[in-house]
Amino acid sequence: MKYDAIIVAGGRGSRLGGVSKPLLEHHGETLLEHSLNAVRDAQSIAVVGAHALAEAVTRYMDSAPDFQRVVITREYPSFAGPAAAVAAGRAALDDGPDDEDAQQLNQPSALTVVLASDLLDPGPVVQALLKATLNPAPGTEAWVPQDAAGVLQTLSCAILTDSLHRAISVASEPRGSLENASMMRLLATVQMERLKLPDADFSDIDTPGDAGRHGIAVANGH
Repeated sequence: MKYDAIIVAGGRGSRLGGVSKPLLEHHGETLLEHSLNAVRDAQSIAVVGAHALAEAVTRYMDSAPDFQRVVITREYPSFAGPAAAVAAGRAALDDGPDDEDAQQLNQPSALTVVLASDLLDPGPVVQALLKATLNPAPGTEAWVPQDAAGVLQTLSCAILTDSLHRAISVASEPRGSLENASMMRLLATVQMERLKLPDADFSDIDTPGDAGRHGIAVANGH
């Protein structure tokens, strides 16, 4: 299935003492690399976060499919929140490569997968999202999973690209900005299907305690 992916990898990591969550290592790879591997079949990937992520992205690109385009970008202003990050990622993908031949091969996909960069096991979540899009209910524009507690995981969703463009435009009004906007605000006008995924692992790492429970070392003594 042809799709683009936006990996949201910003944030301050305040509860981890300023440590970059996407660069924490789990099972020999960074959490960011786990996310990149989960969307390995994507036509284009935008990683939205600090320049410090470049090394991990480069490692991934060494084994990425030849057809795939990967870019790093940043929301404006920095740390402006998840909705602003998604908008920045989609804009970077829409810009396309500079090379004209590459532009022909990298037209925007009809589907965009949004994925948080701090999930421990994002692969099954992405596969469940892609499967759900194969037989959509009439009018459905987005697929948003629910965890075992019924909480919507809006930073792990799939959305029709045209619908995402419209949602970004509507949610940006009247200020012309998505600064500090939530994903729920971004998706407020989108017809979504709530996917019940009680067996999916949405564990993420927000605190040193979270890291310790999963055997993840946090640098700088935190």
